[in-house]
Amino acid sequence: MILGCSIAATARAQTAPSIQTSAPIAGPTKGQAPAKSTAPGQKKAPAPTYAKDVAAILQAKCQNCHRRHQVGPFPLETYEQARKRSHDIASVTEERSMPPWKPTPGVGPKLKHDQSLTQAELAVLAAWADGGAPLGDPKDLPPPRKFADGWKLGPPDVILEPAEGYTVRASGPDVYRCFVLPTNLARDSYLEAVDYSAGEKAAVHHLIAYIDTTGRARQLDAADPEPGYTSRSGSGIDGAELGFWTAGSEPHRLPEGIGIHLPPQCDIVLQVHYHPTGKVGNDKTRVGLYFSRKPVKQALHWNNASSYNFRLPAGDQNVEVKASWFIPVDVEAIAVSPHMHLLGHDMHMSVTLPSGKTRNLIEIIDWDPSWQSAYYFQKPIPLPAGSVLKVVAHFDNSAHPRNPNQPPKMVKYGPTADDEMCVGNIAVVKSGQDLTSPFSRDDLFEIFLKQRDRLIRKQLIKQQQSR
Repeated sequence: MILGCSIAATARAQTAPSIQTSAPIAGPTKGQAPAKSTAPGQKKAPAPTYAKDVAAILQAKCQNCHRRHQVGPFPLETYEQARKRSHDIASVTEERSMPPWKPTPGVGPKLKHDQSLTQAELAVLAAWADGGAPLGDPKDLPPPRKFADGWKLGPPDVILEPAEGYTVRASGPDVYRCFVLPTNLARDSYLEAVDYSAGEKAAVHHLIAYIDTTGRARQLDAADPEPGYTSRSGSGIDGAELGFWTAGSEPHRLPEGIGIHLPPQCDIVLQVHYHPTGKVGNDKTRVGLYFSRKPVKQALHWNNASSYNFRLPAGDQNVEVKASWFIPVDVEAIAVSPHMHLLGHDMHMSVTLPSGKTRNLIEIIDWDPSWQSAYYFQKPIPLPAGSVLKVVAHFDNSAHPRNPNQPPKMVKYGPTADDEMCVGNIAVVKSGQDLTSPFSRDDLFEIFLKQRDRLIRKQLIKQQQSR
């Protein structure tokens, strides 16, 4: 399953060794532009200006968060707002702590929506700060960037929300609450995108959406006197995952010809993880659905490589955890989404093909649970049956500021913020699938369910034989 993480992570020094498979990107000295030699008699290049050089960079790479009423702590929409923070901007961008794009450059296939800055952009920001942050000619200013109001992909085709809000307590243990949202669809439909809008953003730790065609979730809801019902293990039903939301998540439109299948009259079940914040809140999280406008040939499904039996000893700053998933049929990988909690340090996802060749998918060497997302490949990655998805992660359970346990204590797998997880999520479609053909149907989720059931049976047999 795909899980989210804490929205309040504290920066710390990363001391544990990482799985660095690519050379670090060399940048200019902090706060300075790269040195350039000027031949005798050659004119020095003019210093960058806000209007001509800097404003466009901030629009493209910073204003998504740094604008009014967004998650950035201050806006960067005007010259004056940027000028007074020019040296801070140069510093955090040179360190690559901003923009918060976590994948290691050069490791794995190229990704869509890359927010990282190029070396040339870094040099411009540094030189602008060192040159006194000049405005330049206002005529050179680019037109203001326009953002969708509210929903980042524009108004959804359908917005679903619970019939009533859920009261989030000010204190106490984390709460896992599921809410049933009827779609009332008259026929099979496909989605090209899904977005989520948490009502109490400070209290919503993460959420996962599932598709229920059995009516079982409605029964669980009716049996509980409060809005929704409690389930710590997903939605408590065998439903395909629709998507997830956590801090740092960005909605994406799927490639043309790929969609998420919604059967007629299905329900969407939202499992919301609430983390009390000290204040009472009333949450009514909404789901925005965007229907596919063109024929869909392949249906997207999520699966993962996960580890459930690891232990992180107190004080150990470099615990390695591995996980794998055997891919049962020919698929194409569309996206990946690494997931850990507060003690995560780094994660590397790769796939070993039947030929024995290994291909990197993604690497994050400086994990930050406040900034995690689904990372979509620019092109689908063919993975033949028999390939093995592999995850290698490291955890730091020493006394760093992000550790929720002070002093540190033994930590095991678990769903709460104080537990840990090691999950390498991957979104795939079935190779060669053409749902526009007569009598064709989407059976990939059924294949995954049968694989999981076989694995559970093997584990039960193994446990019985060991007694």
